Amino acid sequence: MLGLSCVLLRLPALLSSRWYDPDEAAIAVQARTIVAGGRLYADMADRKPPIPPFIYAAWFDLTNSNDPRGPRLIAALLLALAVVALTAEVARTHGRRVALWTAALYVGGSLALAPADSGAANYAHFALPLATVAILACRRGRNWPLLGGVLLGVAILSRQSWIFAIPAGAVSCWMSARYRGIALYLIGACAAVSTAALMAPWSDYWFWNFKSSPGFVFAAIGIGTAFGRGTMSLLLFVLRHLAMVGGALAGFANTLRRQLDLWLWTLTGLGSIAAGFRFYGHYWLQIVPPLALLAGPTIAAWTAKWRLLAGWSLAATAAFSFVSLCVPQWFRDRRDAAPVAALIDSCTAPTDRVFVWGSFPELLVAVDRPTAGTLVHSDFVTGRSGGRQAATDSVTPGAQERMMADLRAHPPAALIDTSGVPGLGYGTFPMSSNAQLSDFASRSYVATGFDGYVVWFLQGAECAGGHATGG
Repeated sequence: MLGLSCVLLRLPALLSSRWYDPDEAAIAVQARTIVAGGRLYADMADRKPPIPPFIYAAWFDLTNSNDPRGPRLIAALLLALAVVALTAEVARTHGRRVALWTAALYVGGSLALAPADSGAANYAHFALPLATVAILACRRGRNWPLLGGVLLGVAILSRQSWIFAIPAGAVSCWMSARYRGIALYLIGACAAVSTAALMAPWSDYWFWNFKSSPGFVFAAIGIGTAFGRGTMSLLLFVLRHLAMVGGALAGFANTLRRQLDLWLWTLTGLGSIAAGFRFYGHYWLQIVPPLALLAGPTIAAWTAKWRLLAGWSLAATAAFSFVSLCVPQWFRDRRDAAPVAALIDSCTAPTDRVFVWGSFPELLVAVDRPTAGTLVHSDFVTGRSGGRQAATDSVTPGAQERMMADLRAHPPAALIDTSGVPGLGYGTFPMSSNAQLSDFASRSYVATGFDGYVVWFLQGAECAGGHATGG
């Protein structure tokens, strides 16, 4: 029943084809490139791991569509399998009552977030169930740490922040199987991560997932701003996960030594959340599995009155999560890409390439055309990082060169500058601020205004010369 709830509580997102999170659209852009025969990181790059784009690509190829509901269902089913494994393992070690409380906390904790963080199918959602079962396997002993290492490695290939958890996993394996456990765990993790070479050139994978990340992680931000964002994000997490956090903290004194590894899983998860000081909601999913395992036995031992309060807290957050998925625009309303996409589609052929300046992957998907520039967004070129204006050292090395080389080698039919559109975050980064790109556009393209966008069509094209106008 708890496994089924992973699907039922996500039902609004499973029925809606809208994008809940820009990351979903960014994954879709990479997936479309893969389906068209392109190479991840070479023909289309993002600073993210490879497994989610390949999951999306498999679904798009199977259905001949760009519908995100299939990947969301896959993420929900993976979570349901993790819940079944979690319930079975905790029932084996602690009994049925503790298992049910632990599983309920886990399900509620994975959903008690804003819609973009609970209903989407992004990197964190695919990594969560894999890492959950990895924790269980690492703690079981005998040969299970091998599976734990493999699953944690696959989780890292789904969201690279799980690399922070490698030390915690090693402690779990030491506690369950000593040196043998650690050896099996490391073999499994290394073997799993090395499969990235089957999905993309290893050097490209390493560059985009780790080597180029310091600029993103250490992008400039004021201490006061970081403290304010972190505090607010922490308070929201605690409020939405009151039973789980309360149960874990209430049992701290009794569990610190016996469950040291789970506290290390939590601590390393907090470290991954704090990296870069962005504190997005789905970042907190990394600490849900260990906190649920810590809180379950404690809450199960509470008096009936306190268990009832914990139950009502879980029910309230579940109801909030379900309702919020029905009205995601109340929490985050993204610009509708359809009007400008329709203009571009009407002025270009299906095989024409299109380039978007900015960070608006929804438009790249809405425009049913191949993407030019080899980058999911322009942040790698501008140094804009995590939605904020960043230091120049957060510009990704080589991004400008690869973008311009691709545009010059195969000039796209249209260039779209999103800097004039409020809410898309590029007001301080107009296309004219990039000298090479601006020069490239002025030589061969004609600019047209449309609803805040500036659309550059190739000279001589049907819509060139200002024939298309908008708001």
